[in-house]
Amino acid sequence: MWIREDSFMWIRNMMSTPAILVEETATLPEALTLLAANGAAGLAVTDAQGVLSGLLTADSLLQALALGRGERVAEVMTTPVFALRGNTTIAEMQRDHMVYRYSFFPVVDENRRPVGFVTRGELLKYFAEKTMLMAEEMQAVLNSVNSGVMAVNAGGTITQFNPAAAAITRLNREHVLGMPVDEVIPNTGLKRVLETGVTELNQKQIIGNNEILTDRSPVVKEGKICGAVGIFRNISDLQSVAAELEDVKKLKSTLESILESLYEGIVVVDKSGLITMMNRAYGEFLEVDPRKVVGHHVAEIIPNTRMHIVAMTGKEEIADIQQIISHNTTHNAVVTRIPIVRDGEVSGAVGKMMFKDVKDLKLLSGKINQLQTEVEYYKDELRKVLGGKYTIENIVGNSERMQWLKGIVIKAAKGVSTVLVLGESGTGKELFAHAIHNAGNRRNGPFVKINCAAMPENLLESELFGYEEGAFTSAKKGGKPGKFQLADGGSIFLDEIGDMTLAMQAKLLRVLQEREIERVGGTKTIKVDVRVIAATNRDLEEMVDRGTFRQDLYYRLNIITLNIPPLRERRDDLEELCTALLHKINSQTQQGVLGLSPEVRQIFWTHDWPGNVRELENVLERAVNLMDEGEDYITTEHLPLTLRKRIQKNRTETAEAEPGPGNDSHLNGVVGDAEKQAICRALETAGGNRSRAAQMLGIHRSGLYQKLRKYGIE
Repeated sequence: MWIREDSFMWIRNMMSTPAILVEETATLPEALTLLAANGAAGLAVTDAQGVLSGLLTADSLLQALALGRGERVAEVMTTPVFALRGNTTIAEMQRDHMVYRYSFFPVVDENRRPVGFVTRGELLKYFAEKTMLMAEEMQAVLNSVNSGVMAVNAGGTITQFNPAAAAITRLNREHVLGMPVDEVIPNTGLKRVLETGVTELNQKQIIGNNEILTDRSPVVKEGKICGAVGIFRNISDLQSVAAELEDVKKLKSTLESILESLYEGIVVVDKSGLITMMNRAYGEFLEVDPRKVVGHHVAEIIPNTRMHIVAMTGKEEIADIQQIISHNTTHNAVVTRIPIVRDGEVSGAVGKMMFKDVKDLKLLSGKINQLQTEVEYYKDELRKVLGGKYTIENIVGNSERMQWLKGIVIKAAKGVSTVLVLGESGTGKELFAHAIHNAGNRRNGPFVKINCAAMPENLLESELFGYEEGAFTSAKKGGKPGKFQLADGGSIFLDEIGDMTLAMQAKLLRVLQEREIERVGGTKTIKVDVRVIAATNRDLEEMVDRGTFRQDLYYRLNIITLNIPPLRERRDDLEELCTALLHKINSQTQQGVLGLSPEVRQIFWTHDWPGNVRELENVLERAVNLMDEGEDYITTEHLPLTLRKRIQKNRTETAEAEPGPGNDSHLNGVVGDAEKQAICRALETAGGNRSRAAQMLGIHRSGLYQKLRKYGIE
């Protein structure tokens, strides 16, 4: 503040008037001329050596001339003269009250030679300006404090009332200034302090609706009471602060209790490396009293420590090996040292002894490895129960079509889009659904499947979305989550989706769009993160045309489509399929069947397999179960009657195909070629839409499919 600075301000820095010098031997008229020429209020009189010897003011000079009291300056000058040194301070002049004695002051150097003048007017102006500035700054200080400040003069009139006082008392500051204090605050104690001169501390008082705590003090000047001041605070604010302090104390106590209960040793040091806290575990390990080591340098207590270095450098040291001798045993302890940073500056460090010896760490590492192995085992077991059973390696077939489909499975598995799997019954649609789930990021999540054709609509809704308690008569207590909830974080396989009613289709569409479900009998929506894989053996395009399947749901499902070919269209995979299926059946039945007889192979390779892979597996399983001990190959006698009849049919067809009189096979071939070309042109015109191609040809869609299979048209 300026008071401290100005108290040491030197006179030479204020000197604005230069010294007008006149020698002692000068005549009075010469002195008058000098005064008039410089417009000065006085002259500094010097001796022959230039040292100040007197002072000649304009008044004294004119008076001497008028009365004829002398001829020389030495005869009328004022002496002795009070002169100021250049290094005289303002504080010294105020203390000695010199500013009020003379109208101006000569300023001299260290040899008492005059260098200038300082007038009383300049000094008084300076003091007035600084007093005004000090008053403004003091008022600013009062206005900025949070406590209420009220001051009265000796007569009890309010002279100060800061904004905090106005806020606490809810009184208008401008209104109360200049009013008697007992009229503004009837129960004030300031009047009593004015009378007794006794300070009153921590006094409770009611002002309006506020209870305050106030300190009242008399203002004493020169031994007399010239006023009083009251400083007060709202008790509710103080109670809040007290509550916060109490919370801090409780938190500190809790933290200390936690540190004391830890098995690991903890030590805290300040920036100088002096211990500020050590818990019981570390004290017992070092065989010292934790309370008595506080204030000691950490290097004196803990051998080979680097705590003070971390506190100085601010660089953490994690899992460091430190050799410590405890109970006459050398331990290679594992310790961590972390710097404590406050407001961007390192103020200390905290150290933690993680392991008393490295061998403890090795023991823990072994236990963790064992636990991790157990966790992986249980995760695999859980995945077998809740997750997909099959992977892409379980999909048998190396035909061009199957290789292409496997590539699509790998690509589709990377995303979360809905997948629609189409194909005849028994082609392995569920196998592909499992493979998609297990090839993606959701493989560790649940894989939930449901057959939409296996249950009525009302039961299907509760199975898919769950139900709340009391939703229907047989509802379980507490309700039940649906398949979508159970599949959260994983995949849900909706098999035979083409058999779902239109009403259920609408509800499923909402789930696919909003990614949320609503339980039967519930009112709240539940967010689900589920990938949907749907499958059907029905022609959804035809169902959309007939209005039995919602077009918007079809578009929502038909993002990625896998069309699994029937077995008759990939006969190249029969060999591999038979080998894989026989291996599976042998392991289940404890048989050792080696393969198929040539006659059975011929039947298999000419059969249309309407039941596809499922039919093939059933035929093979039946044959293996009917084989006698010692038989290695499946023969025709092990096959079902329907396939055995196939032998006779093949022989008959072969005989009919032989050329002879009246044979019209050439004509049939010509007709077949023409029919095949007509079908290809219709498909090309219809842009591949089989329903439109069938309409153009004037045949039923199922008939078109038969002819496509007959002529091998993809």
